[in-house]
Amino acid sequence: LFLLLFLLLFLLLFLCGTARMFDEGLIIGDRYLEETANLDPRGQMLQGVALEAYNELKETVLWPDGWTTESDKEGVKVFSRAQRNAPNRLFLSESHFLCSLEDLFDVLYTQMDRVTEWNTSILSIELIERLSQHLDILYTVGVSGGAGLIKSREFLTLRYWLKERDMYYIASRDIHDPIKPNSGKYPRGFNGPCGYVFFPAMDGSVKLAYVVNVDLKLPLVPQKVINSNLVEVVHGFHLALRNKIDDYLDAKRRLSHLG
Repeated sequence: LFLLLFLLLFLLLFLCGTARMFDEGLIIGDRYLEETANLDPRGQMLQGVALEAYNELKETVLWPDGWTTESDKEGVKVFSRAQRNAPNRLFLSESHFLCSLEDLFDVLYTQMDRVTEWNTSILSIELIERLSQHLDILYTVGVSGGAGLIKSREFLTLRYWLKERDMYYIASRDIHDPIKPNSGKYPRGFNGPCGYVFFPAMDGSVKLAYVVNVDLKLPLVPQKVINSNLVEVVHGFHLALRNKIDDYLDAKRRLSHLG
């Protein structure tokens, strides 16, 4: 009897979870169809590319497998793993922030134009085109690194965000589009599906997972040098973001006192 009750409870929980995921899938699907209907053929194609990047980002973070720990210090963990169809390694990093989900979204997405104020790995950033509320195209230039062996690269990036329940996804990947040809000043770098996923942690903080999937196209530079530089860049990103969040919250508190 106990076993029968246990099986019935398990089946009920499974069906409730499945129904919830199905409902969320319908909501996301309806939103996707509504946004796609308002886009021209080029925009619809880019929306499809963005959705693929979102799905790959989600799979990378929520179903991790085969990761090697590269660094674990100062509250930041950095992992990497080889990719089946790409020469570069995939990097996953994690840390926690004492802020709201909306605060983190505001800093990472809404205030994109201010990212160079705190992220020292970005030389410049520009919004090239906003295709919809959830989809845009960015042009960024990264700083050099690796003791001068890794020169600055420019990136044309498609960015797409979604919120599912209490999880935010900001997915991105490189694109080839005539809206922004190569400047000729910097070599063009390439980003595979990557981005941010953040959600409430059990301790009340917000957990951020940051996926980096970049191919710098440097055949003459040892991959070990590139990987080591990326580990330091990713680790530094989390520390810089932590400081930025502190400043952001201080500014919000000052404004609330004035009000």
